[in-house]
Amino acid sequence: EDIQVLSVIEETNSIIGPSLINSSIVLNISCSSDIKASIYKRELVQVILNLINNSKDAISNNNIENGHIDIEVSKEDNWILLKVSDNGGGISNESIGKIFEPYFTTKGVSSGTGLGLYISKTIIETHFNGAIKAYNIDGGACFEIKIPKA
Repeated sequence: EDIQVLSVIEETNSIIGPSLINSSIVLNISCSSDIKASIYKRELVQVILNLINNSKDAISNNNIENGHIDIEVSKEDNWILLKVSDNGGGISNESIGKIFEPYFTTKGVSSGTGLGLYISKTIIETHFNGAIKAYNIDGGACFEIKIPKA
């Protein structure tokens, strides 16, 4: 259905916001209320939740002071661009090519199943006919999602 992307982000924040506050991590959201996408709301919540959780873990595990996660949403032609970035130290060169593979994890056996990003990629590509990619930015990582506009 046609969903307001900001409402999805706000719902996600209502779920994970207290955990971020507990970890002293600031969540910055930049999204206009008029941006709508043709998606399944719960599935996008799951994807964003997974990306935020991964960022939170990277910031915490790397003992980053003044940790922040930024969500930026914009329109580009017939697409919605959703970027989730952080200052958690980035993704190692050895891992970045494998992070969307099933059962690949950098968190160790006790902390991760290695399915979060695989499931996120499946949702974005198969259910939304979109695309997802990851790359390093200065001091952290960025996940960029493209989904069709409503």
